[in-house]
Amino acid sequence: MLPLPTRRAVLAAGACLPILRFPEARAAAPADRVGAFTVTPLRDGLFPLEPSMIPGADSEAGRALLAQAGLPPSGPSPEPVNAFLIRRGAWHGLLDAGCGTVFGPGFDRVTAALAAEGLRPDQIETVWLTHLHADHAGGLLTGDGRARFAHAELVLQEREAAYWSDAGARSRAPSAMGLFFDTAQAVLAAYAGRVRRVSGTAELAPGVSFLPLPGHTPGHAGVLIEDGPERLLIWGDILHSRLLQVPHPDWTVIWDADPAEAIATRRRIFDRAASEGLAVTGMHLATRCRIERAGAGYELVSAAP
Repeated sequence: MLPLPTRRAVLAAGACLPILRFPEARAAAPADRVGAFTVTPLRDGLFPLEPSMIPGADSEAGRALLAQAGLPPSGPSPEPVNAFLIRRGAWHGLLDAGCGTVFGPGFDRVTAALAAEGLRPDQIETVWLTHLHADHAGGLLTGDGRARFAHAELVLQEREAAYWSDAGARSRAPSAMGLFFDTAQAVLAAYAGRVRRVSGTAELAPGVSFLPLPGHTPGHAGVLIEDGPERLLIWGDILHSRLLQVPHPDWTVIWDADPAEAIATRRRIFDRAASEGLAVTGMHLATRCRIERAGAGYELVSAAP
């Protein structure tokens, strides 16, 4: 596995992002409606994804895709880092929390995005986690390591909490994953007594349920929102680059815990979404989309609410 990006690399690469004309670099999409639900993307920042982070893209094919999109062939591509506010009437829940201060300046904007929606961190009662990677859970902590959401219960898959708490798993992981283990364990400690572990397709609220999508991490899960005939799948980290991984679903990222399982899961959920006409979005997608088959791969098309 290639080394993970350092904070310095993130900052240096991020300096070029404002000049890039690329859909993912735009501001967060407006809120979506799913029946009586309102789903609001909360943009935490933009991550400069380099082809080396998707080894299959560090190729002529990958460089061609970047160039065709008007990006430097050597990258980076600016990929959104999102959390989501999910509301129905007076009820609301937060899905993931962004990077916080883990990757330095350029992120940690979820709190401001919540404020724009009229909410303070101490008003959040429930945070669902797709998984415990630092760009999803880092925002649960303040800069000095305290719980940012003072009254929130965290809900995540049992397999996810167990993996990041396992000393054996840490010893077997590349040393560069230490930051991810440190962040996950700090989150679990800061919210001790307020962590609820569930398994499988657990109902999170009426009309909202987990959908296990393992591979990226052992307990990685998406969230399926349903109200009557309307459905939206927020699929977490099924992909990190629309540009690179939709046409090449077998291209994995260096952060996948089990690359083979990640590929199988991605193909399975791509096929399901295509067959069912399921609207999808994710932590690294700029807009709500639908997925269609295209030759040996797939393509994303806009899905207006």
